[in-house]
Amino acid sequence: MSERTVKHDTIVMERKFKSSPAKVFAAWKDPEAYGRWNRPGEGWVMAEYENDFRVGGREKKTFGPKEDPRYVGEGHYLDIVPDSRIVSAFNMRERDTRLSATLCTVELLANGSGTKLILTDQSVFFDGRETPADRSSGWGKVLDRLKEHV
Repeated sequence: MSERTVKHDTIVMERKFKSSPAKVFAAWKDPEAYGRWNRPGEGWVMAEYENDFRVGGREKKTFGPKEDPRYVGEGHYLDIVPDSRIVSAFNMRERDTRLSATLCTVELLANGSGTKLILTDQSVFFDGRETPADRSSGWGKVLDRLKEHV
């Protein structure tokens, strides 16, 4: 693609879980659990995953279809409040091609004996390679898998 463009968008998604905020938070914090539910495509895998889950810590993941895990996400944790909030900044690329840059906030609110999760994704998408609709669809699938996990 020769045209250089940027598209800014904010995606807000909400989900309710029967599990406590502590259990939902643990699913984000635990690398093994995270690798089981955090993938947007059917039949996709988490080929590599590093996670230093602390404020200032780094996350790196390589994921995608089992036969070609070509997507790489790299980011840093900006704020973590146990059982309550996770804020990260990350970029996404397909091999060496940058797709997007994102500020993502996950809020975990007590909802009776369960949890109300609010995810806010503020992204800039580069050169039409990824779209807000792609991201929204991906987050929807990821959060549905999280719901099954917890």
